[in-house]
Amino acid sequence: MQGSYTYSRRHSLSGTTTFVAVLLACVVCWVISYMNSVGYPVYGEVTAPPLWNAICQVLPGKAFTYGIGILLMFGGAFLIHRANYILVLIREKTLLPFLFYVLFISTNPDFLPLKSTSLGVFCLILAIYQLFMSYHDPEAKSNAYNAALLIGVGSLLWIHILWFLPLFWMGMYNFRTLNIRTFLASLLGVGTIYWFLLGWCVWFRDFTPFTIPFASLLKIRFLVSQEIGLLSWIAILWTAFLTTASAINIITHEFEDVLRTRQFLSFLIAMSVWAFALYFLYEQASEEFLETACVPASILIAHFFTVMRGKIIFWMFYSTIVLFISLLILRLWNFL
Repeated sequence: MQGSYTYSRRHSLSGTTTFVAVLLACVVCWVISYMNSVGYPVYGEVTAPPLWNAICQVLPGKAFTYGIGILLMFGGAFLIHRANYILVLIREKTLLPFLFYVLFISTNPDFLPLKSTSLGVFCLILAIYQLFMSYHDPEAKSNAYNAALLIGVGSLLWIHILWFLPLFWMGMYNFRTLNIRTFLASLLGVGTIYWFLLGWCVWFRDFTPFTIPFASLLKIRFLVSQEIGLLSWIAILWTAFLTTASAINIITHEFEDVLRTRQFLSFLIAMSVWAFALYFLYEQASEEFLETACVPASILIAHFFTVMRGKIIFWMFYSTIVLFISLLILRLWNFL
């Protein structure tokens, strides 16, 4: 009887039926948000990089904007799934990382339809993959360069992504990749982007692509609890709870995974803590950091629901899905 329940539970959480049902629900969330023009039109900000403001001015229409947003979401989810599959971050084959990332993005109106972080997070996922591929390779100068180059590209649209460079250096140190050559390669990766940007600024005698974003980068303004609505608090606290539960489970069962997987998961735990901490440090970019936190959280929470067993875990999984969809409906109700 226990064996049949375990099979049913695995089939329900990781099976095709659950995947398709939740995916369709997320698509419906996008459709409802489109019909109510949530987050549209997309406006630039005075403190945003000029490139992002220029993109906002040339977006042709609502359908195109929503289309680009949903494509970037599914593209990021696919990259997370491929990274999990190739690097074996979760012992069992599962589509849950893909599913949770799509769920987190689709049910938060602050992320819809298109934000400066939509492409920035896409670049960050690719950078994480480059970092993980350099594991225990002190000669991985190309990986270090590529990872930093991707972060540099993302910073042209969202300057605060540069705060993840120190986290990547810490990851390189833990993965026994950091040395003077790989460190310089990472600096060169970011420097390549800004060398070309400097050339553009000199040519057009316009240095606002430097002055405006970096002034915003260095401007710290703490986020106070009164600025966060009740519904947002519920989503944040539940996500933090599940991420913490996953981290505790990974730490207390560390010998069930190989050393490589443990170090990868430890980096994702550190990244989630880093993103949540920056969320409260930068009031003007809090939504962007929260979207970034969805990347490690989706993998860690998927790991938790994949390796844990029991009726409580079973109902917790479906309660999580219902909770986030319900929160979106309540937010849209207040929006209207």
